Amino acid sequence: MDIAHKAARARNLLADDTFKSVMEELRADQLSIFENSASADVNSREEAHSILSALKKIESRLQAYITEEKILDKRK
Repeated sequence: MDIAHKAARARNLLADDTFKSVMEELRADQLSIFENSASADVNSREEAHSILSALKKIESRLQAYITEEKILDKRK
């Protein structure tokens, strides 16, 4: 798949209301584990941290496709 195609799909996904809603719900679920850390065990907090990190990496990768396309367009 070429960069333009990846960037277009990434833009569509990042703009999709369902995708944004799911990402926010997942993020909120994990943050609530930290907020209630008195009742959460260490493993739960570590898992929440890992999930939050993964969510950020997903969004970063999608944004990277868009940025890469912009860089390639400027070189043309």
